[in-house]
Amino acid sequence: MAAPDDKWHLIDDLLLASTRHKASDLLVRTGDRIRMRIDGEWISISPKKIPPPDRDQVIDMVKHMLRSAFMKVDIEASNNLDFQYSLEDVAHFRIHVLRTNNNFGIVSRVIPKDIPTFEDLRSPPVINEICNARNGLVLMAGATGSGKSTTMAAMLQHIVVTKPVHVVTLEDPMEFRYGTTHKGTVSQRQVGVDVMSYTQGLMDALREAPDVIVAGEARDREVIQLALQAAETGHLVMATVHATTAVGTMQRLMAAFGPEEQDAIRERLSENLRAVVVQKLLPLKGKKGRAAVQEIMIVNSVIKHFILDQDRWSEIPKAMENGYSLYGSQTFDQHLQRLVENDEVEYEEAKAAAVFKEDFAMRLGLED
Repeated sequence: MAAPDDKWHLIDDLLLASTRHKASDLLVRTGDRIRMRIDGEWISISPKKIPPPDRDQVIDMVKHMLRSAFMKVDIEASNNLDFQYSLEDVAHFRIHVLRTNNNFGIVSRVIPKDIPTFEDLRSPPVINEICNARNGLVLMAGATGSGKSTTMAAMLQHIVVTKPVHVVTLEDPMEFRYGTTHKGTVSQRQVGVDVMSYTQGLMDALREAPDVIVAGEARDREVIQLALQAAETGHLVMATVHATTAVGTMQRLMAAFGPEEQDAIRERLSENLRAVVVQKLLPLKGKKGRAAVQEIMIVNSVIKHFILDQDRWSEIPKAMENGYSLYGSQTFDQHLQRLVENDEVEYEEAKAAAVFKEDFAMRLGLED
């Protein structure tokens, strides 16, 4: 791709290279080698090919990416910056600028131009069924870099392709882009540009005739309250949570509320929660790429009963295992076991990622 000198920059070449090498992330730091994360591993570029940038070069890269920004930013006065950047017809990028040792670094997450399908992600059929929910709360959880945003985008794409709905999303920054020729349509709102906060965005959304609301990250009391309110009033609400299990996801939500509110919130969750999907990424065996390992909790009558009783939350994983055939629910360790048995993931990788490592080894007949 060629472009005039005033519009093309070294950072564009680096971002373009990261997409061509199928990297998930690009790391640029003052005085350090350029690095890309490929299939989960950081790969450094030889300084003979690309010399480590100095402080002024990194700042110039940031200025280039911000040249069309809605608001002018004083980079030298900033400790961190978050924004979205695009290379036309190539990909979008989620950019984080960090101050480090009084210098600057850039971390770029590649957001593919084309939204992957469930087939691309090798998602189980139950993910399709979750998208058919007409109302309620669906939570997508996982650590940073676990691919939860990609899976949620695939779910949202499936919804608008198959249903004549209006979706309102709240994003910081905006990532995937949705077409305008589907049965449904998506109004994407970027926090800090289109709306000042998630809270304001959720209050606005209830007046924007939505069928589906993507509430961003459910991390504080007010956002969780508004998400539950939207679910209770007949909307399908999707949100992300930083947690590593389905039970941990619910515990994370509960932690935002005081002891006197816990019973009421558990009751609201039992009535409105439809599903929790928690995701991790593991390297595929003997070939490039990574597998999405998913814990999926479908809220059936048994799970609903357990949610109401805090003392029985420890029984939820077993109920998820037992509900695999009938409901499509599964624990991480169940999914990991199938991946190992299908020769898709190395046993040691799977065991390291398992929630109950000793039980996992016993299930596979490979006790240490």
